[in-house]
Formats: sequence, structure tokens, C-alpha cells
Amino acid sequence: MDIRNKVLSALRWTAAARFMGQLASWVITIIVIRLLSPSDYGMMAMAVVLISFLTLLNTIGLDAVLVQKKDLNEETWRQVFGVVIIVNILFTTILFLTASYIADFYEEPRLTLIIRVLSIEFIFLIFETLPQSRLERDIEFKHRSIAELITMVIGSLTTLALALLGYGVWALVWGMLVTTASRMLGLNLIARNLVWPSFSLKGMKKNFAFGSFVATDRGLWFLFSETDKFIGGKLLGKQLLGYYVVASHLASLPIEKVAGLLNAVAFPAFSHAHASTDKVADYLLKATRILSIVSFPVFLGMSCTAEAIIALVLGEKWLPAAPLLQLLGLVMPFRMISNLFPPLLWGIGRPGVSATNYLIAAILMPVALYIGANEWSVVGLAYAWLGMYPVIFFITVFRSCPLVGLNIWKYFAQMLRPVIAGAVMYAAVYGLSLVAIGKPADWYYLAQLVAMGAVVYLGVMMLINREGMRETMELIRR
Repeated sequence: MDIRNKVLSALRWTAAARFMGQLASWVITIIVIRLLSPSDYGMMAMAVVLISFLTLLNTIGLDAVLVQKKDLNEETWRQVFGVVIIVNILFTTILFLTASYIADFYEEPRLTLIIRVLSIEFIFLIFETLPQSRLERDIEFKHRSIAELITMVIGSLTTLALALLGYGVWALVWGMLVTTASRMLGLNLIARNLVWPSFSLKGMKKNFAFGSFVATDRGLWFLFSETDKFIGGKLLGKQLLGYYVVASHLASLPIEKVAGLLNAVAFPAFSHAHASTDKVADYLLKATRILSIVSFPVFLGMSCTAEAIIALVLGEKWLPAAPLLQLLGLVMPFRMISNLFPPLLWGIGRPGVSATNYLIAAILMPVALYIGANEWSVVGLAYAWLGMYPVIFFITVFRSCPLVGLNIWKYFAQMLRPVIAGAVMYAAVYGLSLVAIGKPADWYYLAQLVAMGAVVYLGVMMLINREGMRETMELIRR
């Protein structure tokens, strides 16, 4: 199967499985949010800040080497496995020993046990790296997608069951661990990569050099994208952080899943394209067009119906999260589209550029978040994203597009028509919200807004971007 067909097949299977999994997961997540309190989500966010950071570094970027390097031998697989074992055991130990200090920092004594239990996750991650890298390298996603669908449902059901039983924050803790363990088992069943670890580092210098760029890239991404939880937890407390975390979670749900899909499929796809064709720029433009057509109506629609979504779906106790969701929804299309650049830059062998992009973001974003939280409390975190992230996105495009011979204005032009259609849709929905029948908590109130938004967006797009709509539908049908 040629690279184009393999990529399309990977997208179909991954997207289908993730859609089915997310359909189940979102329903269960909504029920869980209604059952738990803002403080439960705030405490969990405090607990996973360091854990999430270490998870990004648990292979020190060597998993990317296994996907990108063309001349791999069994010894390299064994050496990477050995390094992964050492690093993950080290991370488990660090978390166990520092848990009490983290709890003291947040002034939340319950965090000590939570963090120590969650440190077990790194033992599971040891056995996930090789099979996952094997599947990504070969762009084989059919069985992996099925396994991830099952994993997602198992983890969500575990969380729901424990929430119903009154476990509070521990429902989130055990749900996270069950999800990781299930994914590890599923990946090993569908892509067994049975090798003995090697703890020799002979011949690994170039691999460590490439991996260090990737690990730095991931670490810097975390510093700019997750610092809001760290700052919010310290300055605002678990209650306000809980409102922000849930609003951010709802706004970024599509991003989290599509980002995983893009990194899994786009990285090997760009790697193959760079090695065999000169059409990397064309692939980037097409992916941006399609993502823009899909993401702007979804996120702008979420923004202009935020109050109705929160009131109807989550309940009255979560209404303080509505203005946060409204603001965050405005910036999310750009965050989704920006997920194309790391796999692009890794795929063409320029991870250092991606790391530098994230370094710039890691400097600018925390400053904006700290100022926002100090000046405007929890809503200031959302203002910081809305004000600073478009600047970061422009810098990323400006530094990345020329590397594949692409004019930046030609790149931005791919988003222009969806932005126009999205803006018209936003205005129409806002106008209707002033005269719509019912209240925000009524399902038929939200249904009127959604119907208006869909009709207006599709209508405008058919007038100004019929070709783009046809291209998107063709991809969906394949």
C-alpha cells in the first residue's frame, strides 16, 4: 500500500475508533462531572501537573527515533527499551519521594497519597513504548484504534462506577490508572515486540541527540500549555481551579483526541513524504484547510452557546465555568491547527525548530497567565490564552512554513474562509440567543442555537468555499 493510501486508511480507522470512543467517553464524562465537585477536579489537576510533565519525558524522545529512523536494527529496539525502563523507574521513585513536598506547596495534604498512587502509571508506561512505536512506524492503526476504543470505554466506565459509589477525586485517580493499564495491555496484544532490554549505550549518540530535541520540544510544550493549572492551583485554590479545569477540559476535548491522531499519523506521514516526495507543503496546506473547515464551527459554536451548554449539560453548580468556556472556545481552533507543526518539523528532521517554537511559547504564555490570574482571578487565565496564543501561533507559522518552501500568507489564506463563515455564524447565533424560546437550561433553547449555527455556517461555506467543503467530504467518505 502506498503512503497516501496508508495515511488515509490510518486516518479512517483512527478517526472512526476515536469518534465511537469519544461518544461513549463524553457521555460518561458529563455524568461524572455532574456527580463530582469543582474541588475534586481542582485537586486532581494539582496532582497530575508534575505527572503529566514526566509522562511527556518518559522515553526522553527515543520513541520518535523508533518512528523516524530509517535503518533500525534489533539492538536499537533493545537499547531504547533499556533506557525506558531506567527512566520510568526513576520517575516513579521521584514522585513517591516528593509527593509530600508537592502537597505542602499547594497546601493540600490529601495530595500526598494521590500522587504516590498515580506514580504507578510509569510502571505501565514501560511496556507501552515499543509496541506503540512499532505501529506508528508502520502506519498500522486498525487494530490499535480498536484497542484504544476499548481502553477508553473501560477507563470511563471505571471512573463512572467509582463516582457513583461516592469515591470523589479517587474516581478520577483510579480511572486514570485503569485507562493506562488497559492501553498497555491492548498495545502488547496487537503488536508484540518481545525483546530483551539492553543497557548498553554503544552507538546511541545520534539517537540521543535527536531524542533530546523531541523531549525538549515536549517539555516546552507542557510548560506553555499546562502552566495554567500550576499557576491557578497556587494562586486561586482548588475550587476556582476546578471551574477552570472543567471549562478547559470541555473546550479542549476535541483537541486532545485529534492531537493524538495527528501526532500518531502525521509524524510518520511527513517522514515518509520528506524521504520520497517534495509535497510536504501540499500535505500541510490540505491538512490545514480541512482542520479549519471542521474546527472553526465546532469551537466558535461552543463559545457562543457556552452558557446553554454548561446549564443544560453540567447543571447549575457549574455555571461559573460558562464565561471561561466562552473565552477559551475562541482560541481553540488555532490550538488545534497548530498541532500539525510538531509532527511536520519532526518528520522533516528539524525537531530543534519545533523545540525553539515551544521555548518562545514557554516564555510568553506563563507570564501572560500569571498576570491574568493576579489581575482578573480565574477569568484572567482565559484572557491570557485569548490575548497571547494568537501571537504564539503567528510566530510558529512564521518560523516553520519557509522550511518546506511555503509562503506564510498562502498558509494563512487556508483559514480565511472558515474564519469568515465562523464569524457570520457567531453573530447569527448570538442574535438568536436574545430572542430564542426558552431558557439556557432548556434543551430546545440549545437546539435552536445549534440548528441556526449549522445552517448559517454550511450556507456561507457553500457560497464562498464550495471546493473546500467538497474536499472535506471526500476525505470523510474514503
